[in-house]
Amino acid sequence: MSPELETLDQLLSGALPMAVIRTLYPDVDAFRLGVFGFLNSGDVTLLMNDQTEVSSWRWRKLFVDGAVMKELGNMNLQITAQGVGRIA
Repeated sequence: MSPELETLDQLLSGALPMAVIRTLYPDVDAFRLGVFGFLNSGDVTLLMNDQTEVSSWRWRKLFVDGAVMKELGNMNLQITAQGVGRIA
């Protein structure tokens, strides 16, 4: 199973820490590209640990400049209804 499909499958059980999601990908670049693609398409939502949604301008900046790797412990990923529809 591809890391992307595994990500969506794992998120069906609920939001997961970004550090856990990172382990599904073979390297940092694949992780950044895969999750950034999901965020751009609306298949997932990025949440802070307190469950507040990270705004699109902020997650774009985090992923484009690579700073997301320093923030893995502070964020979670949650699947959206659209994302569920992709694998259901």
